[in-house]
Amino acid sequence: MALLKSVLLSLCCVLATSAQDALTVDCGVDKITVGVELNFFGLPLDPNGLSLGSCPVSNVQGSSAFFSYGKLDCRFMRMITSNISYINNVVYEPTQRDGFFKTTFVAPVLCIYNKPSAWLPPVFSPATGDAAGMGKLEFSMRIMNDDFSAPRVSNLFFLGSPIQISASVNPQSHMPLILYVDECLAASTAELSASSHTYPLITNHGCFVDGRTANSRFLPRIQTSEIRLSVQAFKFTQGDSAVFIHCQILAWDPAQLQDPMMKACSFNMQTNKWELLDNPDQSTLVCGCCNSKCTARRRRDMDDGLRRTAVLGPLRIAYREESTDSDEPLDQDEDLSLALLLLIATLLVMAVLGALSLGYYVCVWKWKSQPQDQL
Repeated sequence: MALLKSVLLSLCCVLATSAQDALTVDCGVDKITVGVELNFFGLPLDPNGLSLGSCPVSNVQGSSAFFSYGKLDCRFMRMITSNISYINNVVYEPTQRDGFFKTTFVAPVLCIYNKPSAWLPPVFSPATGDAAGMGKLEFSMRIMNDDFSAPRVSNLFFLGSPIQISASVNPQSHMPLILYVDECLAASTAELSASSHTYPLITNHGCFVDGRTANSRFLPRIQTSEIRLSVQAFKFTQGDSAVFIHCQILAWDPAQLQDPMMKACSFNMQTNKWELLDNPDQSTLVCGCCNSKCTARRRRDMDDGLRRTAVLGPLRIAYREESTDSDEPLDQDEDLSLALLLLIATLLVMAVLGALSLGYYVCVWKWKSQPQDQL
């Protein structure tokens, strides 16, 4: 049985390697195109059985099937080291068998892009106290479940899945306030230091720069005193899955929404433009500086009580396979295929042993049946 398992494992490795050779990957600026040859070991592949993450085949040309999607599609996983890597899998799972078995394989897809340069993490100064004598402000920032109905219980996220974040301020007795996220970054440590791996999420006073390379954005407001954002989960390195999110949030007068220093701008990769959360008609006026440097129209003496630094984490980022129970039962088709394979292998072994045994006994019988004087 151990020998049979080794043979099966070797066969799977060969199939995976061959499947990888059958792929062509084009890592474009905004799109990733993957081609798959439909002739696999002489077996024609069914394009309907191919998928790239969560995406089906885009089109078939000649003897190849093609996927053409954006980096934000198909549940691409993101890993950040000195560069940004987008990772996914091409999976072939036909709907019908090829004889006794299904021809299945999984082949990885990898695209690597340069990480944004010329950026340094801001130095956050935690602020506490009263806001201009109007009473103490209560800030909060939490990881929420998918529909924002309650705080999320688990800190485990899969690569490429959304991390839903809610920041809010309780105005209590003073005037209504609107909340912004001024700066936000992901780090490998709870406290920022020179040794921390960092990656910018929101910079330039409310520009969600992570939306240029990921499915990250501000979400529609429910109330002015709360702001919601969605960050696509990623890992810093192969071995270290811990991520901390450091943000500086601030509360301000809702009457002043056209200030480049008080804004919430998301990047729309479809239009290649910045969009202002609270007033899209003013996107060009307010968010136009996100491509350069945003500065105030006039000097402001901001009270520190209107700002607060928050740190979320540690968040554990894992591949989806890491959560799969290795003892999970196979589905009916896989179970049947394995049973047939084991049955055929057993019959072959028995046939070979039977033939060898029969040959041995025939030789012995012939030798014994011959007259001794002929020997």
